[in-house]
Amino acid sequence: MTPVSYQVGDQTIVAPAVRYEYGYAYNIEAKKLLKLVTLNWPPYIDESLCNNGWLFQLTVKLLLQKGYGVHIEFLPWARALRAAELGHADILFPEYFIDNNVMSENKPNKTRNDLMALSSAIPGGNLSLVALNGSHSNYDGSVESIKDQIIGVVRAYKNTPELDKLIDSKKINTVVANNEFQQIHLLMSLRVDLIVADFDVLIASIEKSAASEKEKQQMKTALMVLSPPLGYKPLYYTVSKANPYWQEILADLNNEIKKMKEQGALSSYIEEKKQCSS
Repeated sequence: MTPVSYQVGDQTIVAPAVRYEYGYAYNIEAKKLLKLVTLNWPPYIDESLCNNGWLFQLTVKLLLQKGYGVHIEFLPWARALRAAELGHADILFPEYFIDNNVMSENKPNKTRNDLMALSSAIPGGNLSLVALNGSHSNYDGSVESIKDQIIGVVRAYKNTPELDKLIDSKKINTVVANNEFQQIHLLMSLRVDLIVADFDVLIASIEKSAASEKEKQQMKTALMVLSPPLGYKPLYYTVSKANPYWQEILADLNNEIKKMKEQGALSSYIEEKKQCSS
């Protein structure tokens, strides 16, 4: 069940997963067992992907190499965020960069960064505006140009600082979905003019759905990515500051990420795991 291989010195160790408290666990006899919360977010991480996707594999590998035990639970994003902000989980991932002024949705008068600390970045993808093929949009590369359009967003996601500022100040109309697949239905039913998404996630969400092959093809053909993208969005881990050892956990994660980058191993590892996921 979803084995993960990692290095200790020159030795390669293959760690099997065990089912544990509604999730997957590795090295549960370790002195420090960390609880991680995430979401199904193909093609990065998803229980339907081969070995749960490259991000799942990388995350477990990074922590096992530092001697931690790992327990990962898949939740809807808003619930995962709540667990981390309230200190019920040690690490939330994947996360986009969080500005210091972003407020917590679960603790009054606290920012997200008051409660959690961002790791070093790992590769992510473009965040784009997506429209229906053949539709008209005023989008010219600035979020100001779409203020008169209705935008579909995912609950509790952070997008770009500029777009989120417009959303928070009610200067742009939004309809909230629970996930990317719901966003597609909002767009195709004409309830919104545009949706904000990583296009790779949209396509992967269609592929994993229970729709027929004909319906999947119709959905994929209907989607059109607007250019330029809103921005490239690296991914991060966020470590809960409720854990008394959060600084040590963060340093361990960052050191392993740095080591893989310096060795040129991070990109090659991801590409290798993608081959399985595809």
